[in-house]
Amino acid sequence: MDRKAHVRNDRLRWQPVSQITYHVEITNQQPLLERLFTESAADLTRYFTRRHGIEGGVQDLVQETFLQMARGLRDGRELDCARGYLFGIARRLSMAAWSERAAVLPFDVATHELAAPVADERIMAARETILALEPVQREILDLRFAQGLSYAEIATALSIPIGTVRSRLHHAVAEVRQRLESEI
Repeated sequence: MDRKAHVRNDRLRWQPVSQITYHVEITNQQPLLERLFTESAADLTRYFTRRHGIEGGVQDLVQETFLQMARGLRDGRELDCARGYLFGIARRLSMAAWSERAAVLPFDVATHELAAPVADERIMAARETILALEPVQREILDLRFAQGLSYAEIATALSIPIGTVRSRLHHAVAEVRQRLESEI
């Protein structure tokens, strides 16, 4: 056996160096994945549930998000903002799931109504106002206020500069505030 091409692992077996290096790379990323899972799995579940409902394969989407994150880390992806990168993956998976669903099922407004009507007119007005915003502004509002992401995490998730996040968030909040004040 060629000792240069093989090293001894912790179980006292000889393995090719390439396998050991691969194992070390995965193991070095494991604490990051575990920490991200602990900190973000519930947030991702809420994120997907808000977009796809309870029956929308939410757990499958959460698992696929972490699987793609692990693949990116394994392939040597450098992350400045891991949580933002994770939500960027989640956003792309969510859009892909909606595209697949739209191709299979036609949208029926009657089946997508709220289960219980909201009695408070202010809440209904706020929902209508937010729905009238540009899609990117709605996404930024959701990531900031519903998911609690920082500006840097939102910028990473949406692949836009942090200044753009600040500007669009500011304009979205101002527009919602202005519309709601004019209705009251």
